[in-house]
Formats: sequence, structure tokens, C-alpha cells
Amino acid sequence: MLLSLSIKQFAIIESLEIELKDGLTVLSGETGAGKSIIIEAIGQLIGMRASQNLVRHGENKATVEGIFDIDHNPRVKQLLVERDIPLDDFMLVKREIFKTGKSICKVNNQTITLTELKIIMQELLDIHGQHETQVLLKPKYHLTLLDDYAKGQYDEVLERYKATYQQFVLKTAELNNLQQKDEELLQRLDLIKYQHKELSEKKLIATEKETLSEEINRLQNYEKLNDALTKAVNLLSDDNQLLDLLFEFNASLKDIDEIIPNKFNKTLEDSEGLYYILDDAKHALHDAMTQNEYDENELNQLETRMNEIQFLERKYGKPLPDLIPFIDELEKEINVIENIEESTSQLTQEIERIQLKLNQLGTTLSKARRQVAQKLRNEILDEIHNLEMKSANFEMAFTKTEPTATGIESLEFMISPNKGEPLKPLEKIASGGELSRMMLALKSIFAETKGKTAILFDEVDTGVSGKVAQKMAEKMYDISTHIQVICISHLPQVAAISDHHLYIEKIEQDDRTTTRVTELDGESRVREVARMISGVEVTPLTLEHAAELINQNKK
Repeated sequence: MLLSLSIKQFAIIESLEIELKDGLTVLSGETGAGKSIIIEAIGQLIGMRASQNLVRHGENKATVEGIFDIDHNPRVKQLLVERDIPLDDFMLVKREIFKTGKSICKVNNQTITLTELKIIMQELLDIHGQHETQVLLKPKYHLTLLDDYAKGQYDEVLERYKATYQQFVLKTAELNNLQQKDEELLQRLDLIKYQHKELSEKKLIATEKETLSEEINRLQNYEKLNDALTKAVNLLSDDNQLLDLLFEFNASLKDIDEIIPNKFNKTLEDSEGLYYILDDAKHALHDAMTQNEYDENELNQLETRMNEIQFLERKYGKPLPDLIPFIDELEKEINVIENIEESTSQLTQEIERIQLKLNQLGTTLSKARRQVAQKLRNEILDEIHNLEMKSANFEMAFTKTEPTATGIESLEFMISPNKGEPLKPLEKIASGGELSRMMLALKSIFAETKGKTAILFDEVDTGVSGKVAQKMAEKMYDISTHIQVICISHLPQVAAISDHHLYIEKIEQDDRTTTRVTELDGESRVREVARMISGVEVTPLTLEHAAELINQNKK
């Protein structure tokens, strides 16, 4: 539910704060006062396309903020948690549109992408105007509407069908790839066999470069290393008496410790440790010195091996550790290509098995859908009959198709608005009034199943009047008992039945035009309904008629 709306520097709106309530809220006012601008501002909160034209002239940016009650919407809370957005019973949505045309989206003060905003807000708010009506009536959405209406009656078989269809698509693509590239694959076979032979013959080892590098470095620096080892060993030899002096030093420390205990015990401990370290080092350095031999042939072989490895790395664009698993990949690809006929046969059989299962699941799904469709068809008929289309007929037209992601058939809603007329697609409805009523009938059924908590109608009652207008007003009110409904309307019947009435007007202030919103009640509401009735001049008679209309619609 949308609790409050703040609009700043948006189109002709300078600054506007609107508090919204549950039930049915009507926005009315003179043409051009800014009613549709308010709906467009709300549209920014659900991720509609932003434009620099939305920024008020002379300003740098426009801002729209909405506070939504999500206390009873676990799906929205889950979406926020998944995106690490701070959670609360209320959700603040903010959209900033700059004069450059760029925009920033924030939810609970955390910046998100426009795509993420759309995903979250599609669970909260629905805007329906003339364009959205056309979208609702398009056949490609009709199966989805039926599935939503089913409320899980065949979810399990639908999910199994979708998973099987995905397998079918992947395996079919794999088969097509094999069949279409026979000649290309055979040409590739020669290449990858050569690559496999070249790499396999080198007997590569993942850590070989490090070992080679160390040994090459030793041989290239043989003399320098030998001098350093000799010098180090000599320093620790008996002739230099370094270890003997350290031994005598330790003995002196022990004598001192007997006289002044513990004063130099740490020094003695470190010194004795150093003695043994140097003694071990002497033996290790001596062994290294005796093993340090120079072999020019060995150096040449090592450098040749290193060059070979570096050449292969450059040639294949992979470091040595990645070249080794690449050999296995080449071997697998060789096996696949060499056994392409066998692979094709196996894939064909596997696809046939999957297709059989797909058709079985599709048939089961179709039966389940048709049962639900009959119930939905009856509900839609009841709704359109209630909206003064007494002679209308409505049918759900299923058509067998090749397997798709949604099933093995398509669905199109068909209607005959008047007695004696043939059934035709919904989108072929010519009358604006019939189209509005059809849309409202569908929305009254699908509003709950779509899971929204608020719906906005933008002049969906265009083209109707009299008894039909009253029926549409009642239908909007019925929807508002389930979810919050906000609508722009020119119909006095809708305004009279509403729970809340907001009047939109355009005013001039400081040589600028802006929009103002006033909540109407009592006499002010009667006067506005009277204006909507008369269209030109409010008379005592239209005031009386307006008051009577409001009283008749008191719930």
C-alpha cells in the first residue's frame, strides 16, 4: 500500500506532498491540471522510463519519493533481504531524475539498479492506463494470466514441464550443433590432434617452470654461488674459531649466572641457540658447496626446456598449469568428434525420450489448465454481464502448438460483445467503452491473484456513462476492498462512491505555474462532483444531483 507521495520539481509540479489511504481514492480536476503527471510521477517509483523532460524548467533534478507499507508483504521483504537492503515495516522508494536524462533509484536509502527496482515494485504496485490495457489484452499474456489465476493448482506439473522443456532445448541445440558442423568438425579434428600430440609429447609438469628457473639460476651464477658458499664455510671453520669463541662466550655467561643468577639467562639461551644454529649451518653450507657443480650441457638442456615451455604458453595463450588440463580437454573433444555418428544417434534417442515425456507432461498440464479455464471463463462472463454487457459471450480458445516454454498449446481470450456477433480476439474490440469494461472485469479477477497491494487506474473509464459508469464505479470499489485503488476519473459516479477524493488544480504563483492537491470532503466534495456532472456550470440542480449521488453510494 502506498502511504505517502512526495514530488518535487517534476514537470509543472514544484513541490507536492500527498497522504494516501486504503480503499478507493479518486483524483479529479480540470483537464491539464496535472492529474496524469501525478500518475507519471508514481510510475517513476515502479521503474518506468525517465526523461529529462520530466525535470521542471530551470531546475537541475526532479525527485519522487514514496513510502509503502510492506508489513503484510513477505515476498517484498524477501526481495529486500536478498539484496541486502535494510528491512522495516515500511519501505522508502526514491527516484531522482537529472536534467541530463539520467536517474538514480534508491530503496531504504540504498542505491539499486532500475531493473532491481522493477523486480521489487512489481510485487507492490500496478498502473493501468490506456497503454497497459492494450498490453493486458494481448494473447501472449493470456496463459500467464490463467496460471496466476490457478493459484498453484497445477504448479508441480508446470515446473516439471518447464524443467523437461529446458532439457529438450539444450539437447536439441547440442544435436543441431553436431549435425551442422560435420565438415567443420572434421577439419578441426586434424588441428586438435596435432595440438594434443605436440603438448602430450612434452610430458609437462605443473610446477616444472619453478624447478627449471631455480636450477638455471644456480648454474648461471655458479661461480658467484661457489665463492659465497666457500666464504661462509670458511668463516665457520676451525681456523677462524668463530664457533670456538661463541662456545667460550657461553661458558663465561654460565660463570656469571652462578654469581648473579637469572640476570643474563635470556642472553645465554639465545647465544646457545645461535651456536647450534651456526653449527648446523656449517654442515649444510659445506654439503651445498660440495654439491655445487657446473655442467654446461645441463644448463643448455634446462634453458632449451624452459624455452619450449614458454613457447607453448605463448602459442596457446595459457600458463603452464592450465596447459595440462587443456590436454585432457583436447582428448575429450577428439573422442567426441571421432564418435560423432554414435554421439548423434545417442542424442537423437535421448531427445526422443525427452520429447515423449514432454508431450505427456504437456497433455497433463493442458487438462489441468482447461479445467481451471472453464471456471475463469464463467467468472469473466459474470463480471462483464454485471458491467452491462448482458449479451456478451466469452470463450477461452486453446490452440495446439509445438512444445514451447509454456506448454504444448497457446491461449487466446475471445469475446462476442453483442448477440449474433462472432467471437473475436479481445484486442479487436473497437468500442472504447467495451474495452474499458473488459479490462476492468479482468482486473477485478486478476488483482488478487497477481499479489499486488495497490493498483492505479488512469482514466480507464473513458467512453462510458450512465448505468455503465455506475457499474464500473461499483466494480472499482469492489476491487478496493481487497487492495488499495487510486484512480484518475472524469466520472461523477466514481468520485461519488470513492472513500477519498483528491482535487487537482493548476495555480499560478510567483509567475510560475504549479499543481496543488486538496482533499475534498462535505460541501467541497459535493461541488466537485456537481462540476463533473455538469461539465460547464454548477447549478443548484447539479449540486442537488451530486449530493444525492454521494448519499446513494454511502457504504
